[in-house]
Amino acid sequence: MSSFYGKTIIFNDIPSETYDLRIVDFNPSNPNISSGGGDVSILEEWLYRREVPYFYGRYYQAPLEFDITLGSYSYIDGETRSAIQSWLLGKNSYLPLRIVQDDISNIVFNAILTKGDPIYIGNLSYAITVHVRCDRPWGTYTPPVVTKTYASGSALETFSYINSSVYNGYNKPTVTFTMSGSIVGSSGSFVIINNTDSGRRFGFTGLVANETIAVDNDKGIITSSGSSLRMANFNKNFLRLLQGANSLTISGSVSSVSISSVFAKGVGA
Repeated sequence: MSSFYGKTIIFNDIPSETYDLRIVDFNPSNPNISSGGGDVSILEEWLYRREVPYFYGRYYQAPLEFDITLGSYSYIDGETRSAIQSWLLGKNSYLPLRIVQDDISNIVFNAILTKGDPIYIGNLSYAITVHVRCDRPWGTYTPPVVTKTYASGSALETFSYINSSVYNGYNKPTVTFTMSGSIVGSSGSFVIINNTDSGRRFGFTGLVANETIAVDNDKGIITSSGSSLRMANFNKNFLRLLQGANSLTISGSVSSVSISSVFAKGVGA
């Protein structure tokens, strides 16, 4: 069972107050142990006559799962129960779940609710317990988009970008940039160097004036406001962020650059 102290939830952008539901706990005096998320499995090999195994690494294979009970002060009639079931269950994809609680108000659990058990008191329905299965071992936080503008149409700047994810692997953000209007022909170029990642260079050449390009570094997708396919203009080094502070250097004939990320947050449930 989850251990949230928040009063309500928002699932698929619909607040639980729509159905007069709030988070309830029928055993508030009992200690509550819930899932912390981020459980890992170890990949190693034990060999004959060797006291220490060969360690190959660790990997995640279990999503965050928890139960949450939603109840009402009033009896829930059959028509309302049906509407609640339609709201919570039987979805075809993962949808955003938010807990209205001050310390995790910016955390989103991308979740499917797989099971709903109505709770009856005196043969009247007052609550439902649902099982929540997330698409990853934790919730996520989307920080404000970092936007840089260059009125001169030329960029040369170094700044720090913080990857606050609990996941200690690479974070791969989305980068969107617009080329300067003063570029002649297809002479435009744009580069981001991650000095923290051994100077890894993310770069484009041969771009035209006023062209806007968006790069999803996680999926490896490049889209352009023009009709050209720009993979051939790219050096194939997708931008990646190490956990913690990353020193990024931007250069090139651009008028604006924005970087957006989604970070894993191990707040548990």
